[in-house]
Amino acid sequence: MRRRIILPLAAMLCVMPQADPTRTIQQKSDPPLTLRQSKLPGAGITVPFEYFRRHIFVTVSLQGKPGFIFMLDSGANRNILNLRTSKLLGMQPLKLQQEKNVGFGDAPVYVAPEERVNASIGSIQVAQVMAVIDLNRFEQHFGHPTDGMLGYPFLRNFVVKVDFQKKLLTLFPTGGYTYRGSGVEVLLKPSRDFVITPITLGCDRLVRYRVDMAVDTGSDATMMLYDQYVRQLELVDSRQHSVSGLAFGLNGFYPVALGSINSFYIGDAETHNVAVDYLAENETAAAARTLPGAIGNGILQNFRAVIFDVPQGRMFLELKPPPLTPGTTRTVRY
Repeated sequence: MRRRIILPLAAMLCVMPQADPTRTIQQKSDPPLTLRQSKLPGAGITVPFEYFRRHIFVTVSLQGKPGFIFMLDSGANRNILNLRTSKLLGMQPLKLQQEKNVGFGDAPVYVAPEERVNASIGSIQVAQVMAVIDLNRFEQHFGHPTDGMLGYPFLRNFVVKVDFQKKLLTLFPTGGYTYRGSGVEVLLKPSRDFVITPITLGCDRLVRYRVDMAVDTGSDATMMLYDQYVRQLELVDSRQHSVSGLAFGLNGFYPVALGSINSFYIGDAETHNVAVDYLAENETAAAARTLPGAIGNGILQNFRAVIFDVPQGRMFLELKPPPLTPGTTRTVRY
C-alpha cells in the first residue's frame, strides 16, 4: 500500500499578480541544440538562484559576458531574450512584430525573429537560439531585471533540480541520470512545448477528476483553470463563490476570479482547499490552449525540491521534513 503524503498548503485569499501559465511563441522549426555536455560532470553543477515574488531567477552569461538575469520558465515553449538585452549585446533585431496568443492581457506583445546567442551557466552552454521579445512591461511590473527566460528547450536538454529550501539550481547530464532520493516520482506526458503532468482534482469528498496540466515555473499562481472547464470538472459552486481580481501577464493586466478546490493530488502528495484562479472564456489567449490550466510556484514551493527529468519523461517531488516536536529526534533521508 502506498503512503499518502499531505502537503501543508493553505488556500490563498489575496490576488497575486502572475505570469502566464503557458506562453506560446510561434516558430518555423525547433532547431537542434548542440550542448557541450561532455564538460558537465556526472554530479552536475550547482548555482544559487534568487526566489523573488515567486519567480526563480538565475545568473547567466551571454556571449561570454557574465551577470545577466534569466527567469526559469517551464511554461514558455522557447528560450527568450529581452529586446533591451539584445541591443546591449550589439544585436539589431529586425521585423519586430506584434504577435497574438502570446500570454494574457490586453496590451500588445512584440516579437522579433530568433537570434543565435551563446548562453551559459558556469562553463556549460545552456542555449544557443532565443526568441527576442520586449519584456519592458514585465520588468517594470515585477520590479526585477529580466534579461530573458529559460524555457522548455532548456529543460529538454538537462535534468534540472530546483531546491526551494536551499535556493540552489543544479544541472545534471541527461545520459545515464539515476535518481537516488526518496522523493515522489510523477510521470510527464510527451510534449514538444511544455512540461505536462497528470493531476487529480476533487470538487468534493467523493468526486475526483484526473486531468493533464502544465507545470509552470514562470507563474506565481497556485493553480490556474480556464472557465470553459468549470462545468466539466463540477466546479460551478467554487466559481460562483469566487472573488474578482486582476492578475498580470506578458500583455498586461487581465481579469481573474479567485476560488478554491476541495482537494489536489499529484503523485502520492495531496493537499486541500487549494486556491485557483479562473480565467475568463473570452480571454484572448484561451482559444490557443489545449490544456485545462497550469500549476505554478504556489504549488511547487511547498516541496523541498523539484527535479525535472524531461528527457526521461518524469519529475521528482522531494518533501520538506515535518516540523520537529520539542523533545524528540528524527532522521530524515532524501
